[in-house]
Amino acid sequence: MKKFYFLFFLLFLSRFHFAQAVSSHPLENEIKHWQIISNNASLSRDTVVLKQKLTELAMSKADIDHVLYHALLGKGYSNIFDGLNKAGDRHFKASIKKAKKLKDPAIMIWAELCYGDYLYKYRDMTGALPVFMDASSQIEKINPEKMLFPGNSFKKIGYYMGTIGDSPEAISYLKKALDFTENNTSDYAEFLDNIGLYYLASHDYTNAESYFSKASVIAKDIKDDIRYAKTLGNLGRIQEIRGNLKAAIHLLQRDISISEKLGADQNTMFAYTVLTRMLLKNNMLKEAEEAALKAEVIAKTKHYFQNTELEIIKLKLEIYVQQNRPVEELAARRKMKILEDSLKYKDGDLALSQAKLMAQKTRYRYQIEKADAELKRESLITKIALAIAGIGLFLLLFNFFYSKKREGRRQTIFEARIGAHEQEKVLYEEKLERAQQTLRSQVEYLKKKNFHIQQLTSEIEEMRNSGLLHLEEEHGKLHEILESHLMTEQNWQMFRREFQKEYPDFYQTLKTEFPEVTPANLRIILLQKMGFSSSEIASLLGITQDAVKKSRQRLKRKLGDKYDQLFSIVFSES
Repeated sequence: MKKFYFLFFLLFLSRFHFAQAVSSHPLENEIKHWQIISNNASLSRDTVVLKQKLTELAMSKADIDHVLYHALLGKGYSNIFDGLNKAGDRHFKASIKKAKKLKDPAIMIWAELCYGDYLYKYRDMTGALPVFMDASSQIEKINPEKMLFPGNSFKKIGYYMGTIGDSPEAISYLKKALDFTENNTSDYAEFLDNIGLYYLASHDYTNAESYFSKASVIAKDIKDDIRYAKTLGNLGRIQEIRGNLKAAIHLLQRDISISEKLGADQNTMFAYTVLTRMLLKNNMLKEAEEAALKAEVIAKTKHYFQNTELEIIKLKLEIYVQQNRPVEELAARRKMKILEDSLKYKDGDLALSQAKLMAQKTRYRYQIEKADAELKRESLITKIALAIAGIGLFLLLFNFFYSKKREGRRQTIFEARIGAHEQEKVLYEEKLERAQQTLRSQVEYLKKKNFHIQQLTSEIEEMRNSGLLHLEEEHGKLHEILESHLMTEQNWQMFRREFQKEYPDFYQTLKTEFPEVTPANLRIILLQKMGFSSSEIASLLGITQDAVKKSRQRLKRKLGDKYDQLFSIVFSES
């Protein structure tokens, strides 16, 4: 299969802003040379030829060509996999390594920001931190006019700082980006809009509204419809803060209308998420759920939308709580736990707060080094830093190899347990398929399911106490097997059908004499009739025992005196 996404990064170079001739770095001519290659018609049709051409250019003796070659391939692999990948990492790091040999801070900054932007795009916020901090440190030592594409460089750092919660630093970098960007362009409107977002995050609503409005006017004038839609949504958030919910909802709906028409899925997702929150605040629960579901559909299309998906699930949970929908509430809480575990070390609140703290510490370290340099003690600090780095590297390598060996043993144990559970599950499911589909075989099947649910629950708790839980949190295999043991809709239909054959009179009485019984009540009653305890029912249905108890209490309130009559026939032998 041809990997034509390589072309996208070449086109990416053409998006750099050249309008203002403020950057005079001689390497810009080399990058323009690569732009000409990207416009070659034959390469755009055949990516095999494109890769061959890139390889030919990499054979050049010019070091800059090697820097660009690896950056191009890194971006190409990221587009192919649409996410973080080892090949992409390898090429970006090779580009940075070769850029260092040039001893040119401008190309070094450019290479680092290419890598940082890749990590940022796919939400590895903690991994991106040292890359952006090193680039920003280098920028402090260079005249911006000597940088490669300064506007774009300041933008990348500004966006990252804003994402980790450092709004003042983000605003500062984006204002620098404005200085190197032509007025009345899409880039200019984009930077104004995002400065507004960071003022909004800082609770400076006056400045936020001012920048949103400026961006909106420019976007409308230059017919940048996507940016115009985003500014409408952002102005809606200002109206929400000021208590004008009706106006806020109207602006978000206009944002969504434009974004959906233009196929701007990511902006549509964000707009629906904000709209859900507004509708909830306005107690429009049905409309809020509809908006949340539309946002969730988009969020599930990309793994790096998980942070937004988590936000959507939290909003849905609030809806379910207000509507007293315990089954959906439980499912939402489970999904939240899965997403929170997935995001814990990448893009979740914990990772972002840690990244912000690390950024503050790193900036402080740079300030100390700068002060010491001014006091002519740079040489001493460098020696100390090298000594510490050497000791740290030794300890790091020692710990790495020791941990790797220990982790290998743990991984083997974990995989053995998983394999045993999976094999056991396959064996008894095959046995069931060969057995006659009677109510007795169904009960036996469900009893086995319940036994394995209890066994897996104990297994997970045992792992929690044995130091292996991180493997399960990383892979989720035991939880996946556990989920597969819960009663599915197909299991339920088969069980109900056989039950109806075995107890036709009971089932008919239940339907005619007790119409108040809901489908959820029916599952509990039929399982109880077949001798399943409350704990077994809870395990099979994937709910808590407390939920089973509350279900009975609600049914008792509905039935009144008929409740005792119902359960007298439930526990009868017929």
